[in-house]
Amino acid sequence: MVDMGSLIEAVIYDGGSRPVALPPDARTVLLPVGLSMLPLVGGLARRGQPGAERTVRRGWILRERIAELARRISVDRRALYVFGETFGGPGTQEAVAWQDGQVLLGPLGTCDIEADLEPGYRLVPRRDSAINVGLRALGVRAGAGRDEYETAGLTRYRYTEGWLTEPSQAPDGPV
Repeated sequence: MVDMGSLIEAVIYDGGSRPVALPPDARTVLLPVGLSMLPLVGGLARRGQPGAERTVRRGWILRERIAELARRISVDRRALYVFGETFGGPGTQEAVAWQDGQVLLGPLGTCDIEADLEPGYRLVPRRDSAINVGLRALGVRAGAGRDEYETAGLTRYRYTEGWLTEPSQAPDGPV
């Protein structure tokens, strides 16, 4: 048996139009629950040397510049930064939600096993993971036998880059 991992880093947002704060070349995709997602890949995801880029908390993945982008996206809508990484099941997650430029929820950091605890993280069951709680703040309700993560369609790809194969959204909807 081979252990499989996953990695997602993105900003998920509601509202029908393309946020003004999005970089002009940013690719966004529509999720099955009517939300849009900005996969953080390429220049958006690029990390500097360890310690060179400030994170929102020591030991966390969320960088201040990405938090600021998500906050600006949230003007006139809600926006949720998500990070999740797994290896063979256990993993870590981070989420912060904003509404109208103000923090709505978080930052939340969660993990499945005690060995993954970082300062500020909590050990929780999967149903209460940071991303599931964040998606609830955006109005996602779990379907029968599924959690919010699966209901939102985030299980479709194991890695953020996979989302680039989806049709991109035009300024006011899918292409």
